[in-house]
Amino acid sequence: MPEYLSPGVYVEEVDAGPRPIAGVSTSTAGMVGVTQRGPATGKPKLVTNFLEYQTTFGGFLPEPDPLIRDKWADDPAEGGRWWLFPLAVKGFFDNGGQRLYVKRVVSGDAQAATGTLRQGRVSLIAQDAAAGATTLALAHLIGFTGSDDIGFFRGDTGAAIGAATITGYSTTTGRVQLDAGPTEPVKVARGDYVQAGARPEAETLRFAASSPGSWGRTVQVRIQPSVSATLPVLPAPDQGELITTRVAEESPVDSATLRVEAAAGLDALTPPFRILIGPRRFPVVGVATADDHLELTLAEGTRHALWRPGLAVRVVRSARAADADPGRPPTLRIGGANRLYEGAVTQLDTGTGLTALRVRSVTGEIVEFEPFAADADLPEEILENDRLALVEATVETRFADPGGGSTTETFRNLRLTGEAPGTVVGALASQSRLVRAIALDDLVADPAAFPAPATGSWVTLADDGDDAFEGLDVGDFVGTDGGSGKRTGIVALEDIDEVAICAVPGVWAGTVESALVTHCEQLKDRFAVLDPQDGLDIEGIQTFREPFDTKYAALYYPWLVVNDPSTGQFVEVPPSGHVIGIYARTDVERGVHKAPANAVIRGIRLTDGIAQDVTKRHQDLLNPRGINALRFFPGLGQRVWGARTLSSDTSWKYINVRRLFLFLEESIDEGTQWVVFEPNDEPLWALVRQTVSNFLATVWRTGALAGTTADEAFFVHCDRSTMTDDDIANGRLICVIGVAPVFPAEFVIFRIQQKTREPQLV
Repeated sequence: MPEYLSPGVYVEEVDAGPRPIAGVSTSTAGMVGVTQRGPATGKPKLVTNFLEYQTTFGGFLPEPDPLIRDKWADDPAEGGRWWLFPLAVKGFFDNGGQRLYVKRVVSGDAQAATGTLRQGRVSLIAQDAAAGATTLALAHLIGFTGSDDIGFFRGDTGAAIGAATITGYSTTTGRVQLDAGPTEPVKVARGDYVQAGARPEAETLRFAASSPGSWGRTVQVRIQPSVSATLPVLPAPDQGELITTRVAEESPVDSATLRVEAAAGLDALTPPFRILIGPRRFPVVGVATADDHLELTLAEGTRHALWRPGLAVRVVRSARAADADPGRPPTLRIGGANRLYEGAVTQLDTGTGLTALRVRSVTGEIVEFEPFAADADLPEEILENDRLALVEATVETRFADPGGGSTTETFRNLRLTGEAPGTVVGALASQSRLVRAIALDDLVADPAAFPAPATGSWVTLADDGDDAFEGLDVGDFVGTDGGSGKRTGIVALEDIDEVAICAVPGVWAGTVESALVTHCEQLKDRFAVLDPQDGLDIEGIQTFREPFDTKYAALYYPWLVVNDPSTGQFVEVPPSGHVIGIYARTDVERGVHKAPANAVIRGIRLTDGIAQDVTKRHQDLLNPRGINALRFFPGLGQRVWGARTLSSDTSWKYINVRRLFLFLEESIDEGTQWVVFEPNDEPLWALVRQTVSNFLATVWRTGALAGTTADEAFFVHCDRSTMTDDDIANGRLICVIGVAPVFPAEFVIFRIQQKTREPQLV
């Protein structure tokens, strides 16, 4: 109850009356079957067109080996042609289906394809170069020291094509100077690369295809170190004021001195120190006063060609505190240190060498580092404007689908170790459709031990991938219940409440179809379409139908003929996929109350698209037994010509009546959840009556219920006549609903008789 404790105006929201019930969807389908690839764990995946299905689950399946094929196809009791599943999915979308949840079935013995990496310092050639070239562009210099002995290798064969020593480098351009060049041209397209030292045998990282099956054997993965950020090193806090000046006059190219304008403090500096002109640093070995300017003596070999009067000159100061021990890990001021984190891998570029360091702690701009090895050589001199690179990993994947098309993925800025979302393992697990990563014991963050394949840069997942179809059995289709998100087979459809129609196309095994019917009967919110064995005659289909008695399933006969795009051949396929598509199309165009029959079957061969002819005399035997025929009519095409369930109860013999009640029950169930725990008395009963009546009136107006008035179409009772005091005391609210469904005009009868002309009286 609201409280009014002080004078004032109070604005309150009140319920306006009964809450509307929204009708649930009846056209969402669920199918279970074998696919080329795709997730084999987790909940069924939604696909909304056949292209999306192919992207997620792959294309059409080839017919398996004869031994496996015959084991399934020749078994009338527990068999099936499960390799036709993709064609059934295509039939669903061809016939108007819009939403399909697919649960992939895999053999218990199926394995994912894998590929294992070792470690090494490898960098790809970034620009073609001729044989003997002593300047090369590399993809990166991470893990190198700047003076490494390297070998050149072909990317296609792994053959060595020369060796050299790095004599100079630029991390800005990625170019290195060498004392010798390769013995033959190096090419980017071939995947040529350089390697420093040997590659240890220790295995560091394993990639596996995201799901089991032989499809993964053509997946390729490449992992490379990459620079996520380049940060400047700032001078230590005790380095005093910044000293800047300008070039006083142009110096001769062959001069060992540079003339600069006098600046406070510059003449007091004790060499050696360095100056910064543009992006380049120059070592100063002496300072002298000359008239109104200073002469800086530079290190031997310094180039002067870019100097001109007026250029800014800046003294580069030490980045380490005056009392810092050069032999100990450095503590530095880093610009943009907020990009760093504890454990981050970095590479320090002093201009004369590269050093890998791990971040120990970050406090504001102050970053404490540690080397990866206790005996690592640390740089003695670290100056302002040295560059610190944040080293992370980039993973690329690629897959060429045998049925056409390809998939590529790129994941950047990943930490190499750990399993958090931003790591290689975590990011691939949550984002990649193609691969997963498994960290092995020898995986470390040191860039010098970065994961690398035995040869080249790409690793092909050529190991282990196997569909193991010889181990596939009916239990894999039935599935197991491991809880939400961990169910398999038919059982997994329970995870998707929206599914209203379901099937296991191409599988006629009694165990599987019994499990599918049981699934629908237990959940009471979905309807199954069963497939018969292919090639049955009229007597055979009647025998096949005998074991079933359920109002939650229907059976269609015979199979259909479609073109298999993967082979260009016509093949017979189970009818369930096409029929469920017709269910969905009819629901959208007319409503669930319309029998899904007398509808053209799309996506089949235009002539002889039905595997066996069914005549009227044949259907006279099939229809009373609840077997729905697929027939050809001249001038009308190939149509579904039946709308019966497999129930012996005549109240539920029509598919549309059964599915209409499923729709009503599920809609009322979901639309009245607000009633639970409300006070169980007359006001609530009135609201419930009005809520349900409003919903049923809407359904009646769509033509789903019989009767010329709403009172003839339905009734809703919720009062003392439906509940006793004992019911109320035990918390039960009982609402009795009656509806009059519309039945299909299955037998259209016109009675015609001769009429004798009677004479008219004059």
